[in-house]
Amino acid sequence: MSTTRILLTFTLGFLCAFFSFSQENKHATPDIEWGELMRKNGQLRYLLPDDQNSFYALRWSGSRLFGYYNVTKHENLKMVGETKVKLVANRSIANFEGASVVNGKFVVFLSDKREGKNHFYMQEFDEDLQKKEDITLLATYELDRKQKAGSFEFKKSPNGKYFGVIWEIPGKKDVRDSYGFKIFDLNMQVINEGEYKLPFDPDLSSIHEHLISNSGDYFICLSEFKKSERRTLFSSKTEYKALHIYRINDDLGLQDFTLDVDGRPVVALAMSANEQNVFTLTGIYSNNDQSGVAGVFYQKLDLNEEKVIQEGFQEFDESFITQGWSERSLRRAERRRNQGKGDPELFSYTMRDVTFLDDGSIIGTMEQYYVQVRSNGDGRIDQSSNMYYYYYNDIIAYKIDSTGTFSWVKKIEKDQVSVNDGGPYSSFESFVNNGRVYFIFNDNQENYDESGNFSDPERLYSANYSKRKNAVALASIDIETGDLDRTLFLERKKSNTLVIPKLFSVNYQSGELIIYSVAGRKEKIGIVKLK
Repeated sequence: MSTTRILLTFTLGFLCAFFSFSQENKHATPDIEWGELMRKNGQLRYLLPDDQNSFYALRWSGSRLFGYYNVTKHENLKMVGETKVKLVANRSIANFEGASVVNGKFVVFLSDKREGKNHFYMQEFDEDLQKKEDITLLATYELDRKQKAGSFEFKKSPNGKYFGVIWEIPGKKDVRDSYGFKIFDLNMQVINEGEYKLPFDPDLSSIHEHLISNSGDYFICLSEFKKSERRTLFSSKTEYKALHIYRINDDLGLQDFTLDVDGRPVVALAMSANEQNVFTLTGIYSNNDQSGVAGVFYQKLDLNEEKVIQEGFQEFDESFITQGWSERSLRRAERRRNQGKGDPELFSYTMRDVTFLDDGSIIGTMEQYYVQVRSNGDGRIDQSSNMYYYYYNDIIAYKIDSTGTFSWVKKIEKDQVSVNDGGPYSSFESFVNNGRVYFIFNDNQENYDESGNFSDPERLYSANYSKRKNAVALASIDIETGDLDRTLFLERKKSNTLVIPKLFSVNYQSGELIIYSVAGRKEKIGIVKLK
């Protein structure tokens, strides 16, 4: 054999092997580093990431009335510290309001109503989970008989440099709702604070989101409604009017930015603002003559100039709406259209996550979620009971590129339902990694072939949580092309645990996804390294 032929044969063989390797690893499954299967010490409430390979776990132990909070610290998937969290503020029994990691320290938030005021505290713990002697009072407001007791909420800026407390005091009768906020830097210096009342009646507004920006500014976004002139038995008493963003600071007071989303009602949204006060919103809109979800929108605006820089709308066409519908559902939709009841539409979708990428593009995800109540009556004894069915169904994901153009919109079909439990094993976790956006959720083994490939999208089996049929799905979308791939990620009959995506935690700063799973009275935690 000549040297030329040998080299040609070797080159062809190498290219075939390389091409085959590349195809097999094109959608490489993320590797999980698992900890040991350990006995559960209570019901997990939060997984709170700290540094790389380090996180805290907050649990509720004991009964509902006489239990307590317990926090553990984990490094390299091993528990290195543990303590009981006492709900006490200044020698007074307090209410638990949440927990977080602030400036590398585990903290617990507590509230206490006394002496005609509502107080909000932050209790800090050191690296050994020893409680610091001094508790920090973050905020206080007066309790007024004309208003309800109100509530506190903790927020952090996306870059982690600022945090704050926001409180809402609902009004009674003709008294409008009151809001307040206090923003701190990591040195506990107050950089912004205020109290205000929105210029709307409570029944004519709906808050979408509070935001602390990377520059420490505070924003609130809400929809304003007006009383409907159409008064029929089944029509709504209000109609959508406008979308508002309010910025509140000491120098400028209450600034109102009224946005026009092409006259369409906003159902849900997420927002972000950079240091130059360039504001980005994306979410779901409906049409005025429909009750369902019509599409997704995007707006980027300069708050300093009070002008829209970019905007875009992506309406869902009928083929996308009916994707994955059964023949029975399609026939029912056609009958409704023939009866003049409208075209097919999507309904009950909620924004789940929005990720702002370094190149200026945006990844948005939403999920169909609703609750049905079914009553069962016994006429013989004149009693009835209610059954609550929790549905977590299809995922919709989309990408908006840096020019404001919708690059792709995809639907990931799933069917998850449970009864009287709130759906603890339902929903999903999503994360961006290595040029793809991933989705992890509980599924049914019947939806995959022997090689772990998604087998028949026309015949979707509902998620199953039994040891024999439970499977964990891994769907992923190529961020550049929009190509969708779906495979089997984990099998319960092999892993012997059931994952709980609602308790997963993504930490892009440390480049980790923390996974939580249970097996009876035991639990197992794993970590996926992001690239």
